[in-house]
Amino acid sequence: MGRMGGGVGWAPGNGLPGPLAECLPPRYIRTIMKLPKAVLDRFRAFGRAGGRARAARMSAGDRRAVATTAAIRRWTSARFGAASFGALGLPGGEIVDAGLDALASGVSSVESLAVSLAAPRLRREGVPLPDHVIPDAELRLFRLLEQSSGELAHARYLAYLRQVASFADACSAARMP
Repeated sequence: MGRMGGGVGWAPGNGLPGPLAECLPPRYIRTIMKLPKAVLDRFRAFGRAGGRARAARMSAGDRRAVATTAAIRRWTSARFGAASFGALGLPGGEIVDAGLDALASGVSSVESLAVSLAAPRLRREGVPLPDHVIPDAELRLFRLLEQSSGELAHARYLAYLRQVASFADACSAARMP
């Protein structure tokens, strides 16, 4: 972290939530730097050029995964008020965030299998899921946990199910009107 005053960041009057601003020591609260419009326009142009160059290097599947993840984050932000469920502090939010990212990328992981398994319930609660979920998620999740945890696979399987169910329960309360 830099010194107070010269860096880009948040200050108590600049949009940081009140209680959090009061808890942070002054060295972590930095003022927002005011830049001229010409400089901001130049930064935007560099960002667009970099984005196009990055997209040109990516495969079609990777571009689709990035776009799907961005759409999920925008929908989550509009529906729940934060770009990720982990940021909301919902129980199991980190698992669901990791599962959504893995599903968007087409990766089969413990988190993506748990989200696929709970997909009907999560859809009812308003969680934006990709169009495709992993088939036979129940068996595949258990087999994956069996490989990594051995005899503890059943306990870990139930723990993941409880966390995702707890997340779904908390989701209904967290939705914005």
